[in-house]
Amino acid sequence: MLANTFIHMPGFGPRRERRLWGSGIRDWDQFLERFSPSPFHKSYCSLIARSKEALGSKDALFFSTHLPNSETWRAFSDFDSVAYVDIETTGLSADSNDLTVIGLYDGKNTHSYVAGRNLGDFQKDIRRFNFIVTFNGSLFDLPFIRKSMPGTYLPPIHSDLRFVLQSVGVTGGLKRIEEKFGIERQDDLKGLTGYDAVKLWQRYEKRGDDHALDTLIRYNAADVVNLKRLMEWAYKEKRARTGFDG
Repeated sequence: MLANTFIHMPGFGPRRERRLWGSGIRDWDQFLERFSPSPFHKSYCSLIARSKEALGSKDALFFSTHLPNSETWRAFSDFDSVAYVDIETTGLSADSNDLTVIGLYDGKNTHSYVAGRNLGDFQKDIRRFNFIVTFNGSLFDLPFIRKSMPGTYLPPIHSDLRFVLQSVGVTGGLKRIEEKFGIERQDDLKGLTGYDAVKLWQRYEKRGDDHALDTLIRYNAADVVNLKRLMEWAYKEKRARTGFDG
């Protein structure tokens, strides 16, 4: 989708981009072929040429800088190094609460990072990715990680599924949305909430209850694995709504 995107250019919104597609200019090469001779389009052509270079070199920082936050979903199919991330904590405030578990799904394998065990390994492993998907991560997960683990690298391109899904009429918390999509969890994880996650950690920390920790890790892992399915659906839906394919 990125090579067909013009919404990152100054003065371009969805309508102007759609009109450009309708005129027969549907990708960056066609834009440069049409407008390169025009001195009035010099700055646009320069940005498009830079965009082509950035896409070729998988320069995620370039697109995170130029794409509006609401449009970062467009890069999803062009970057294959995607991290699906979710965290568990002892409360809502990073100033007074602790990070307990981080879950990372790379599309094939789930990795769990636990406070007091291997939480620091997340800082090393996350560096392999250039695109990150969360649910409400822009308001909670990522700020909490930055506050709790200063200096941690986070992938430049971030797609927050809470708001991507909201933009196509799918609202509610992650568990409610999973139900709408027919996504089921293991029986002992059904009905668990963020508050239950806090209590599970307390049972582990205070009583050494390894079963509680195992349940918490599996609860968190279900979150990150299910993000992939939802992101794939959201990408297709958002693309369809741009009008490009039509």
